[in-house]
Amino acid sequence: MSYKSPDGAVTYTREYISSNPARVVAARYSASVGGKINLRFTLASSKALKAATAYADGSATFSGKLPVVSYNARMKVIPTGGEMTTGEDGITVRGADEVLVILAGGTDYDPQNATYVSNTAALAGKVEAWVNDAAAKTWAEIYSEQQADYKSFFDRVHLDLEGTVNDVPTDRLVDTYAQGAGPNARMLEQLYFAYGRYLSIGSSRGVDLPSNLQGIWNNIEKASWHCDIHSNINVQMNYWPSETTNLSELHLPFLNYIINMADSKEWKAYARESGQTRGWTCYTENNIFGGTGGFMKNYVIANAWYCSHLWQHYRYTLDKDFLKRAFPAMLTASQYWMDRLVKAADGTYEAPREYSPEHGPGSENATAHAQQLIYDLFESTLKAIDILGNEVEVSAADLEKLQDRFAHLDKGLAIERYTGQWGANKNGVKTGEKILREWKYSQYTAGADGHRHMSHLMCLYPFSQVKDGTDLYKAAVNSLKLRGDGATGWSMGWKINLWARAKDGNHTHTILKNALRHANGGAGVFYNLYDSHAPFQIDGNFGACAGMAEMLMQSHTDSIEILPALPAAWSAGEVSGLKAVGDFTVSIVWKGGKPLRVTVVNNQGQPGYVKYPGINTAMCIVNGEEVLGSCRGTDLAVLKAEKGAVTVFDFTQVPTGIGKVGAAGTLSLAVKGRTITLDGADLKSVKVFDLGGRMIHHTRMKTFAVDAAAGNVAVVEALAKDGQKSVFKVTLQ
Repeated sequence: MSYKSPDGAVTYTREYISSNPARVVAARYSASVGGKINLRFTLASSKALKAATAYADGSATFSGKLPVVSYNARMKVIPTGGEMTTGEDGITVRGADEVLVILAGGTDYDPQNATYVSNTAALAGKVEAWVNDAAAKTWAEIYSEQQADYKSFFDRVHLDLEGTVNDVPTDRLVDTYAQGAGPNARMLEQLYFAYGRYLSIGSSRGVDLPSNLQGIWNNIEKASWHCDIHSNINVQMNYWPSETTNLSELHLPFLNYIINMADSKEWKAYARESGQTRGWTCYTENNIFGGTGGFMKNYVIANAWYCSHLWQHYRYTLDKDFLKRAFPAMLTASQYWMDRLVKAADGTYEAPREYSPEHGPGSENATAHAQQLIYDLFESTLKAIDILGNEVEVSAADLEKLQDRFAHLDKGLAIERYTGQWGANKNGVKTGEKILREWKYSQYTAGADGHRHMSHLMCLYPFSQVKDGTDLYKAAVNSLKLRGDGATGWSMGWKINLWARAKDGNHTHTILKNALRHANGGAGVFYNLYDSHAPFQIDGNFGACAGMAEMLMQSHTDSIEILPALPAAWSAGEVSGLKAVGDFTVSIVWKGGKPLRVTVVNNQGQPGYVKYPGINTAMCIVNGEEVLGSCRGTDLAVLKAEKGAVTVFDFTQVPTGIGKVGAAGTLSLAVKGRTITLDGADLKSVKVFDLGGRMIHHTRMKTFAVDAAAGNVAVVEALAKDGQKSVFKVTLQ
């Protein structure tokens, strides 16, 4: 930031960076005129810590010990010019040209040690080395190193909504956003997406701990909900953007936390406490030592939700070594549920004494939430067994039991009718219409109208358990409608993803607009773009970021779907670098609500498909060469299963119809079956239309086959490089 002195004679600048490579926070204070920097620095701990600060030779330190963890902090002040004095209560700089400040801190926390600490004696020396190493560098060197590290993550993905200009302060963007139109509104949305990724980079690196309810940015001693690791939606939502927005490595602190804690004595003890002799689990509130709070201790299904993240990371990265490392946590969680399930009168297996988080009956068998999670756990564990084969050990008895429980599990997918209890037409759901059951043995009226949790809709997002167009899918969407458009900040983050999966771009955008209103004591965003529950909870930032990616690209089925929930407000733009299941990198340019160019990089040579209505009319170019016959029907294209293959679908020359059929011109044409050969001149392009004027093929080749979708009579329009056009009507067999 920069500001001028009252007389306008001096411009003062303050710059701050947090450097992961250097492990320090660095600040530079400078002025446009030499000798004008006068500052005083103190380093103080929280009053609750009661840690005394020692000052000497332009440095400050404090250290101490909590019940388990020891901590140490150090600051060094480095002036250029002027005079620096160090006293008992601070460091003073007078008349300097600029000042560089280096700050570092650390603890002896070690999540892989049974005592949760290690190397306590080395802590002070480690922190001092970080400060001294950074102090030996110039500001430019520290800054350059930090930027290179940060951009290696941030620059992987770029979103540009057409017409946006970054020339308005963020607080004004927030204040004027309610108008909801124009480049300023789009700029805030674009900025919010980028900010979600920025927060991921800043909060999920280093020690194997997930970001908590406030990321890593809690600034008060008694934070809401203890600033804990909340397992019934919040910590999971923190990591929803990790895979889709190309930040897979930043998922690892959470995943490693799960793997480590699944083998801990604490989480195994909770399994015993809840009545099981095998496996592990945790409850709703969790801390960094494997401890849990008393709040909603019956939420033992958290283990299955955690394991879904382990599986998702594999699906996006195809990292078999990671899957092998994660598999014990998945198998033992499955053992927990194999042993815990009870058989119902209808012959299905149910999770006993479960609840739909923070909603409705306190204890009931077979809640939709639990059943959907267990189905996902069993399915992914069986798939992992198939992938890993002899590399992992699973007893024959366990495998047989797992297969049996999976085959006869209640899936948590049942339908009931909306009875009009909350109005004959509630948010577009009419009396008598189908909705998804939240409880197997209680009606929807056992819950609250418009509740913030949508736990029975796991099947829609983050999972993919209801197929588009089916009664179950429609019932899930109706249940989403019933919840309404208002909610807490994090809940709106979930709704953005759910509405994107519902393929309703405009409704998705409505929720996004609600999420981006200024939080004036309620839900929305603060001026620094922190999400508000209220109070500040970072999960809403991550949920919205993930949801915006879902609006542009989805890959949870067997294909990569392009612009599945594009709102009218985003009529033109481009996004690059999104990641799809199977380790594909996807970039899209669109205009008028339709794609102009789609680029897919096949990073590992996997089979894959791209889905968009009329994709068969686009020119398909693989590694720079046009490819024919890549489409299955009109809406699905097959990707080349070759590592590193780059496939481009070019929609830029798709016409809307044919005016008339003209003379044959200088080119000649021959037809054999469904293969056409042109001769007589060098070709620039060839387009084939059906008799309804719909282009069904576009090529630059002289010989090509025409898909059966064209029918048996087609029109061929050939353009030679000399500009001559020839048009033919042909019969195909």
